[in-house]
Amino acid sequence: MSCVKTLLERIRIKCFQILIGKENVKVWDEVMTRFVTSLDPSNFAAREKHSDMGIGYESMLNPQNMYLENYCRVQDHLNFISYKGKLKVKKYAAVGSGCIIIPGDHVPTVGVPQYLAGKLHINDVDGEIEVGEDAWVGAGTILLSHCKIGRGAVVAAGAVVSKPVPPYAVVAGIPAKIIATRFSIEQILQHEASLYPTEERMTKEELEFLFDENYQGKKSIGKSDMAEEDKIKLRLAKEELGMPIYSE
Repeated sequence: MSCVKTLLERIRIKCFQILIGKENVKVWDEVMTRFVTSLDPSNFAAREKHSDMGIGYESMLNPQNMYLENYCRVQDHLNFISYKGKLKVKKYAAVGSGCIIIPGDHVPTVGVPQYLAGKLHINDVDGEIEVGEDAWVGAGTILLSHCKIGRGAVVAAGAVVSKPVPPYAVVAGIPAKIIATRFSIEQILQHEASLYPTEERMTKEELEFLFDENYQGKKSIGKSDMAEEDKIKLRLAKEELGMPIYSE
């Protein structure tokens, strides 16, 4: 029975190719690869229900190497250049438009021309890039191998990141450097109380150590106040998505 189904599927595809014309077959194959194969959740290493893929035709993906948690967003024009390297985008995180993500390295090897290096992958080093919970990677950012964007961090548009970014840091530039913190310690405690269950929250002691080690003399850019209508809007959006609400 399965042989008959396979034969019928091949006949159907062939008839469709004849219908659209030989000159359009390659175009159709590319459209299928970009829109259907690449975005089909079953083709991802892991993609949870509420991951939001705002990816257009210009994006280049290797979905088999992508891990997307709930309530994360990846915008359009993503160029994920990967052979076996992995990309993990954790819950509440967002990756902006036009980002380039490269989790691996080509190692210069005697006798291997650059033309073939990207095809043969001889001596390649495959890494993993992680965008932590509630992190924001701005438009046009380049993330290079083995970098990890910490929880709640902000990467400014156009930055080039080649090393780990601590939690709640704001980084910018080429190479990316810490220029500020997203929130103060008290704001982080309040923020995490609304996003995470008790056992997942950072403690005040952990945050004090983090700030002493990384953020002395740095300003915080976030706000605590919110208009009442915005509070209502936020609650309704969370309820619609089934997003956990731990505190107001």
